Amino acid sequence: MTGATLIILDKYYDYILKNRGYSIHTIQSYITDLKQYLIYSEDCNSGYVPDSKTLRRWVRSLVLAEISERSIHRKVSAVKSFANFLFVSDQINKEIPLEIQLPKLKKNIPSYVKEREINQVLDAYELNVNDYQSSLEFTIFSSFYHTGMRRFELIMLKEVNLSLDRKEIKVMGKGKKERIVPLSNEIVGHLERFLDHKELNHICSDFVFCDEQGDQLKEKWVYQVVKRMLNQTFSDKKSPHILRHSFATHLLQNGADMNSIKELLGHSSLAATQIYAHNDISQLKKIYKDTHPFSE
Repeated sequence: MTGATLIILDKYYDYILKNRGYSIHTIQSYITDLKQYLIYSEDCNSGYVPDSKTLRRWVRSLVLAEISERSIHRKVSAVKSFANFLFVSDQINKEIPLEIQLPKLKKNIPSYVKEREINQVLDAYELNVNDYQSSLEFTIFSSFYHTGMRRFELIMLKEVNLSLDRKEIKVMGKGKKERIVPLSNEIVGHLERFLDHKELNHICSDFVFCDEQGDQLKEKWVYQVVKRMLNQTFSDKKSPHILRHSFATHLLQNGADMNSIKELLGHSSLAATQIYAHNDISQLKKIYKDTHPFSE
């Protein structure tokens, strides 16, 4: 890439870091995707300003390379975000229409962990909470399941946004969109005990969850903690996001309406929440198969 392109790319990185509220993982993915597009664009002598013709050709090449539909959608989102940045930062004087046809996304039913298994993990690990580190790991796992927070939301959670007396937290989600998530008596108790450990160890930090030096936690470390704890379950996937799926699925299975789940998860549209209905249907099919005399 040319020097001018690299300078623009650095400005875009600063822009999304400060203004878009994306997680570090999303930002890194966007930058990687955008670099791929810009290299392709330069090979086509199209320059760094995106255009529909080049974008369509690039998408076609991605399809031929058997890149997954979800990855292609993300890559195109990165290019559209970059085009919008060029306009709002006055690099170009008019918006760029980038409406192109994308491959249809396959609707994957989200994995989740059964309530019984979640409770077994929590019960087992709670017995071994005896210092700050073990309390930190246990409370992180419990908080993911009890609130449905995303990984970056939990890492960025500030003490000022935690209100145990009102049993609620203020979560800063994608696009800096705030939402209030209620807390059950159980998670309030876990958080109170964790904060006691934090105080006893004289750990001062603006962040609710931090290391023993008071520094913000690393996303990879949080991922590894949850993965290790979920190794005690039969879940095929083991990550913080599986606990978010479990939170939503268990709410639905226990009678919560879809709109309420949408608000708790911080989804911008109901369509994003409706994937959890497939889990509920799968459960109904299993019950039918197991109980109806003519189901075979």
